Amino acid sequence: MYVRRPSAVGFYPMSGPELRRAIHAAAVSKMGPGYPLSPVKGKDEIKILGFVVPHAGYSYSGPIAAHAYAELSTQGAPDTVVILGPNHLGYPGTYVMKEGKWETPFGIVDVDSAMANSIIDRVNGNVDTNPLAQEGEHSIEVQIPFLQSVLGDKFKLVPISMGSYTHTVVRSLGEAIASSVKGSGKDVILIATTDMTHYGLNYGYTPAGLDPAQAKRWVYEVDQKLIGLITAMKAEELLDTVNRNGYTMCGSGPVAALLVALSRLGVTEGKLLKYATSYDVAGGNEEEVDAMVGYAAIDFPR
Repeated sequence: MYVRRPSAVGFYPMSGPELRRAIHAAAVSKMGPGYPLSPVKGKDEIKILGFVVPHAGYSYSGPIAAHAYAELSTQGAPDTVVILGPNHLGYPGTYVMKEGKWETPFGIVDVDSAMANSIIDRVNGNVDTNPLAQEGEHSIEVQIPFLQSVLGDKFKLVPISMGSYTHTVVRSLGEAIASSVKGSGKDVILIATTDMTHYGLNYGYTPAGLDPAQAKRWVYEVDQKLIGLITAMKAEELLDTVNRNGYTMCGSGPVAALLVALSRLGVTEGKLLKYATSYDVAGGNEEEVDAMVGYAAIDFPR
């Protein structure tokens, strides 16, 4: 049986005790919720069906992500968590992990094979199930220790990695997820992971120049526009806006698929929990912008 091993070295600590300290530090930091994450207490009502979370290194986006996981801890434990993430490694298709286990320094999480195969069967198009399609990809991996901190071993996982963000792919995948959730009889939480604008010399993207203050204002304006589309559940407009303007939000496809699925499940709007840039969290070059990235945590109540 395939076991997905930890591979995102440098994004989070690879030992259990250090990882636990890193998550605690992110949660209690000034950019985090300000208190430690607490485990869910049982099978209470699921009030929040979906989340958008960032996926950079824990020292950068961890405090922002902690806002979403703090919200998750206030409700009942889901049976399954479906996570959609971008593939940064150049793979062009959609990958669904249909069976196996995912290992982190906190232990093993089982894949929900029934849910995964239901999604695969309902997608109108090709779905890759070869694990090599997402080996080494970090966007989904960095979420799982946060989930384990809150849910323990009370959940199963369906990882979905996306490399193509066409309207057809996004719509088909979102509808397949919603249909599978409805037919499962399970409590399911949906998560899409994205970072927002990537700005600076390191990304070859400096449309507002290199002055940090001016660049930060521009990044804030662009990201607030995109966040507004996300919270308004405008999946197609989000894709079109990112593509038309050449914005560097890396996970517009996974977020748009999430919005399609949540809309089919009756969700009508999202709520921004926290937004900040990497400069807000950890500082940066004060003379010219080398790398500035926006991070958002958003939830979608039932």
